[in-house]
Amino acid sequence: MNKSVYLPVVFLLVFAIVLPLFSVVSATTSVSSVPNGHATWTVADSPYSLTSNIIIYSGETLNIHPGVVVHLNGYQIQVYGLLNAQGLNNNPIYFLNDGFSSSQLIFRASSDPDCTVSHGVFYSVPLTIEGGSPTLANNYFTGTSSDAVITINSGGASIINNIISTQNAQDGIHINSGYVIITGNTLSGAGAQQGCGIYNAGSTASITANGITNFYTGIYTNKPGVIKQNVITNNVNDGIVIQGTPEVTISENVIAYNTCGISRDADIQNNTIAYNTYGLWGQTASSTIRHNNIIDSTKESIHLTETVTDVNAANNWWGTTDEAAIRKTISDYDATLRPNLGKVTFTPFLSSPAYAPAVPLVVVPTPPPIPSTTPSPSDTPNPTSSSTPDAPTVSLYPYPTYLPDPTDQHVQPPDEPRFGGFSLTDITTAVVIVIAVSVAITIILFLNRIQQTTKPQGN
Repeated sequence: MNKSVYLPVVFLLVFAIVLPLFSVVSATTSVSSVPNGHATWTVADSPYSLTSNIIIYSGETLNIHPGVVVHLNGYQIQVYGLLNAQGLNNNPIYFLNDGFSSSQLIFRASSDPDCTVSHGVFYSVPLTIEGGSPTLANNYFTGTSSDAVITINSGGASIINNIISTQNAQDGIHINSGYVIITGNTLSGAGAQQGCGIYNAGSTASITANGITNFYTGIYTNKPGVIKQNVITNNVNDGIVIQGTPEVTISENVIAYNTCGISRDADIQNNTIAYNTYGLWGQTASSTIRHNNIIDSTKESIHLTETVTDVNAANNWWGTTDEAAIRKTISDYDATLRPNLGKVTFTPFLSSPAYAPAVPLVVVPTPPPIPSTTPSPSDTPNPTSSSTPDAPTVSLYPYPTYLPDPTDQHVQPPDEPRFGGFSLTDITTAVVIVIAVSVAITIILFLNRIQQTTKPQGN
């Protein structure tokens, strides 16, 4: 057989072998804009790979369906218009940074008030809110290299039932300004010497029913607001720190296993403050302290630091009815040792536990794995789906019921799977190329052998 005949046949065979394989591993939709002001990203065209910043201008809409995988590749999705990215509990939307710390989702000041991101998985992709009132619900955020996983500079964001697992010394949620609702979230830190679960420097935020664990400080705030029904445990330094204003209501929280439960002045009522090194630290006459369970502090229940200001801490449960024993847990005025401090009045005290929450665990689940193939569940968004079994639950019942082991380790989510710096897709593509080249060589050698065996023998 002549080479001019069998070489085209070889190439056709190789093409027929390689094309179906690449349709599986390399079917990526490259995107750089929102064409015609309206776009919908579907599972059929997933994964999507950004080749530049995606800018959703005012009046434009980008819809992202459940199961879609978005490779940001170091670029940003900037929202001036409407972003509607609603996954499902069993079929989330994936946002991947692909090894680039500059990947980010940003809501600009003009963003549509109906912007919603739900049931998404953000692998090392931080989120910034510069205005508008987006809703972030039922998402999973892993740690990033930025100062915070979610940064709020303005606007009225609602952050509901998310899981935020940070790394290094970063904050989970950092608020510089705006009015923010933060409820039902689980925030887990890295146990570093910096970083807050929620850092509020500029918002009258409502912080309710969150689980916050393993940060340097659970919640820091210097603005009036409400901190209610949260579970704040195992933080390196403080459970809650208030600075600059006593107009913070702290009620019905569990604050346990921190170095200090609550630092500085606030309205502190109906909390369980247990198993901290210090229960309360640095309060003055500006504080209201009543109907709390302040128990089992390893050093002191109350530690005063301010000069000559008395503190009223009557009508709390101290874990005992022995007045002398309670007095020993309080560090206040002493004519010899601490003559510059005020006195704590703790009588009358409760004779049994206050009606305050018991001490549950804060469990941080692992994120869903990144799909290696196109997901098969329904591609139809379901805005009403809000099942969030992993959100923390704070039950209000008389103390005590269930007490956790303070040495329990919290599960940390794995990073996006990579092997020697290469993704699974990179490795699969390389394998396909090697197989294709091997098949081509084998066919050429086989046909060449046939050609030689069919040559006429010379005399």
